[in-house]
Amino acid sequence: MSEATSTLLWRPTGGVKLRQVGLAAAGFVVWLGLWQWMTTTGPMADTDGLPTASRTLSSTLELAGSSQLWSSLGTTLWLVAIALAFAVVAGIAAGVAMGFSPVVSALLDPISQVLRPIPAVVWLPLLLMVLGPAPELGIAMGFLGGVWAVLVQAQVGVRDIDPVILETSRAMCLPRRLTLSTIVLPSAVPYFATGIRISAAFILMLVIGAGILGGAPGLGQLILVAQQTGDPARVFGLVLWSGLLGLTFNSILTAGEALLRQHRGGR
Repeated sequence: MSEATSTLLWRPTGGVKLRQVGLAAAGFVVWLGLWQWMTTTGPMADTDGLPTASRTLSSTLELAGSSQLWSSLGTTLWLVAIALAFAVVAGIAAGVAMGFSPVVSALLDPISQVLRPIPAVVWLPLLLMVLGPAPELGIAMGFLGGVWAVLVQAQVGVRDIDPVILETSRAMCLPRRLTLSTIVLPSAVPYFATGIRISAAFILMLVIGAGILGGAPGLGQLILVAQQTGDPARVFGLVLWSGLLGLTFNSILTAGEALLRQHRGGR
């Protein structure tokens, strides 16, 4: 068995997982302790706008009982889901077309090369003038930042298909539509999954960012209000909730991607 195969087949045992969790928890405790020391007796003590770790944790726990937090989390997830759906449809359609057809690639690749490097936040002033601080602002920001990961992965997935398989389909005179549905799309599914996972992380950040910078509804807007009312402990608490949301979201998508790859590997 090759080293690469051994690596793919290796799975952490229960003891290894427990050790990883323990180390992560220890690192978190050390980080909190350092934060508490720096903001109480350390060099950053009594710094305006910087709460202690204990105050931040207290605010974080208080937020757990706030209906406003859960409503904002729900709004954020809903906007992320809509933006991700648009990004997946547009990214896969354009990426597959560019990977499968040299003509389409020649038409769309220059546009992609120009627009892709532009940070999504650069679009914010224009989107804010057009859409205002509305839910559509978060959706548009998320889409503009997340579509490229799906597009690139879809394009790579199609181009990574064994050319012999495609030549065989041409020799058998299979219609292009049948080639796409039975060969190209199924072969590129793992790449789609990777693109969706990467895209979702970007979209979540941008939807929250649209709330902080542009007042779009959701968790970002809640952070903006806490900052405007001068409540740093609440700001930090909401930031921690944002981190927990991102961690949970990414873990679910990573697990789904792993299950998909495992399922395809066993076929």
